[in-house]
Amino acid sequence: MVNVKVITEHFEATIRNHPKMNLRKIQRKVGSEMNVNVNMTRCRRVEKIVKNKLAGNFVEEFAMLWDYADELRLKNLRSTIKMAVNRVILESPPHFKKFYVCFDVLKRGPSKGEKLSTCERDGNNQMYPVA
Repeated sequence: MVNVKVITEHFEATIRNHPKMNLRKIQRKVGSEMNVNVNMTRCRRVEKIVKNKLAGNFVEEFAMLWDYADELRLKNLRSTIKMAVNRVILESPPHFKKFYVCFDVLKRGPSKGEKLSTCERDGNNQMYPVA
């Protein structure tokens, strides 16, 4: 019998690359590649562990975005860097809304600081160009 930790280590990349893979496919893949029969509960636990790791990665990457904005401000003094977040209530964690960067070189270049393109999110959380 194979435990959840071993299955997670073996199939983490596969589940990360195919996040919509259903539990039956995971069960079949484990059976064919590891030559063991696993029940749906183990497959569900494996899927949950991998998805929790992915969610943790997004939190870490979001935290790094603040550092990136600060570093841009230090290295590009006259550039404009703005980051907006939403909070449902004051104690809730911030949800990313938008990130705007206009480098000083672009402000002085041929376009003179014009916005060349703008993207927004629609009701289905999809990105679409505005201008």
